[in-house]
Parts: sequence; structure tokens; C-alpha cells
Amino acid sequence: PHGAHTNHGNFPREHHGGNHFMQDPFNPAHVILLATDEDKNWLSEFLCFVRLHCIETFCASQHDVSSRLGSKKVKLGQVGIRCRFCAHSPARRRVRRSSTFPSSLSRIYQSLTMMLRDHFLNCSYMPKEEKEAYIMLRSNTSQGIVGSKDYWV
Repeated sequence: PHGAHTNHGNFPREHHGGNHFMQDPFNPAHVILLATDEDKNWLSEFLCFVRLHCIETFCASQHDVSSRLGSKKVKLGQVGIRCRFCAHSPARRRVRRSSTFPSSLSRIYQSLTMMLRDHFLNCSYMPKEEKEAYIMLRSNTSQGIVGSKDYWV
């Protein structure tokens, strides 16, 4: 049982209610924030922060499909998770694991943990204030409460 999610630095992403649909200004498709009011009951403050401020879900475009031919196959329309900070920068300018396309629901948590480990600390598009909050919250968190892995599905 963690306290209510704190909006460190008063970041502009306010959240009230269920998942939020956001119009992606660079793509006519919509993206969905993962953050919900239930997060604080199941996840560490760090993971609440990540879900609200750092990641978004989206559907694979034809470009996503064709650019990943050498790696794991991605299908058109497949749901992915990406860093919201560098999502619209050229692929060659993004650091490793800026997006992921979990192959099944059970792989969502594992895919995210790899992003957390390899991407956000190195993402040059992440604003300084949010990176500082990310680092502080990450250093103050444990593995999360029992059952938090199941919450991601």
C-alpha cells in the first residue's frame, strides 16, 4: 500500500479517472496513457510516475513494421509501448529500447522493465526535471508490492 501518486515538479500530465486518450500531433492515430486511479493501490510511486509521465501505448504503423524486419516481427496495428519524450524523433537519434511491442499480455511487464533499465536514463529528449524525478523515485523504490506484475496485464 503506497501513498497517493505525487506529481513531482507539477508536471503537466494531470490524471483524473480512467485511461486517457491523447491526440498524437504527429500521427492521426491516438495514443493511450496507461495511468489509472488504481495504480497507487498496486504499484510503487516510481511505476505510477512512469505510467503517467514517461510511457504511452500506440498502434504500430507501416513504418514500425518495415523498420523492424531484422528484429522481432511487428504486425500492423500491434499495440506497443513507447517513450513519450523521443517518440517523434528520428529513429537514428533515439537510444536503445525507446519502444517495445510485447508479443503477449504476459510480456508487458518484462518489456517495460527492459525499457526502464536501458532507455530512460539515456534518453536525451527527457526533460531535466522529469529525469531528476525519475532518478529520485527509482532510487527510493523497491520491486513494488506483491502482485504488481499481475496488475500490468
